[in-house]
Amino acid sequence: MKYRHLFTVIKEEERDLFESWSWEEGFMNLYFEELPDRTVTLHVILAEDENLPEFLSMVELADLGFTREEDWYEKWRQTLQPFSLCDGITVIPLEEERQVKGLNEIGLIPGMAFGTGLHESTRLAASLTKKAVRPGDRVLDVGCGTGILSVLAMKCGASEAIALDIDDRALEKTLETARINGVSVEVVKSDFLSALSEGESFDLIIANMIAELLERFVGDLKRFLRENGSIVISGIYGEKIRSISKLVDVDFTIDDTKEDGDWKALLLKKR
Repeated sequence: MKYRHLFTVIKEEERDLFESWSWEEGFMNLYFEELPDRTVTLHVILAEDENLPEFLSMVELADLGFTREEDWYEKWRQTLQPFSLCDGITVIPLEEERQVKGLNEIGLIPGMAFGTGLHESTRLAASLTKKAVRPGDRVLDVGCGTGILSVLAMKCGASEAIALDIDDRALEKTLETARINGVSVEVVKSDFLSALSEGESFDLIIANMIAELLERFVGDLKRFLRENGSIVISGIYGEKIRSISKLVDVDFTIDDTKEDGDWKALLLKKR
């Protein structure tokens, strides 16, 4: 198959945003090349009949023409090195499905964006998830993406994980990640919380997505949280922490905060 190779130059500080958007839309066929002048080249690979995702549709991309799969695949494959997700948990990037059943390891078949080492917001969410989850917990993962946080919760002792996403590709990816890791995760197509029934409740709710999306539903999470339950929200960039903090302050206390550069994550408890 032929692939189109597109690229543009972005500022170093914009890289986090493009990575975040790529995770949100489940589009992984991109990678970044750091340049000496502190700018970054964003490379995008599209199959012949594939359209640009929405977050790239307004970006001016130069077209390098068609390339063969083997020309870019080897460069991407070299990035597949194990790395720490959070304290005591190692991600094992895979080229194809195989069983990874160790409780301290999570196997995952990544796309090319994964070579940057997994997004900061996911690492922060993982750290707080590992802290908050308790044996036997029922866990809700809103905007599950690859399913890595649902799988982490199950490996840390949760009895049940429900993963929500509006994107069919994310739901399929979550099932794949669960199979690789020998755990069971239920996937449900849902626009944020829309698929949940009144009266459903969870011990732990996880939402890892950009703040603009969190703002749409974070105020509704209390309805689905059990007494003594916890909420992990991540994907909060820069000054967005102020607006998010105001939204959650009415119903929740902030039990813990994690930071990585300009990215922040919160662990919330009911007031």
